[in-house]
Amino acid sequence: MKNIVLIGMPGSGKTTIAKLLKERLDKPMLDIDNCIEKYFEESIDSMFKQSEDYFRKNESFICQLFKDKEGYIISCGGGVVKRAENIQYLKENGIIYFLDRTIEHIMNDIDIEARPLLQAGKQRLFDLYQERYPLYLKAADVIIDNNASIEETLQQIIISYQKLK
Repeated sequence: MKNIVLIGMPGSGKTTIAKLLKERLDKPMLDIDNCIEKYFEESIDSMFKQSEDYFRKNESFICQLFKDKEGYIISCGGGVVKRAENIQYLKENGIIYFLDRTIEHIMNDIDIEARPLLQAGKQRLFDLYQERYPLYLKAADVIIDNNASIEETLQQIIISYQKLK
């Protein structure tokens, strides 16, 4: 049974959608960021204070651990696409869904203060979008428009998953 792997910008709805899919599909859920913090016993904010590279190495280690999981909903951090090996690991037993949400919708929904990479302000969000958008498109098996209702987004994923699993 393939995993459902959710990627997208910070604030695109990955964690929210993953929790709802967990309930709807009765599947276990893994949040990569939470797993990183638990495994390494360190906050993501603390890891970023050491360096982004330090965090990304830890993220890749956790992605590699997930490659053998089956039947999970996996919510990824926004920058998981920055390392090609992460996508390779996640694709080994997963279908990657890019939650494509406009920058305007994201700006209205997120608390920038709570995101380590966005604490520099809203311009940083635009910069990340420009940097990562092509990487999300390249990594995605399925692109999901997440600018309408959550229910529509869930239905798109569920219908696609039933066809592809």
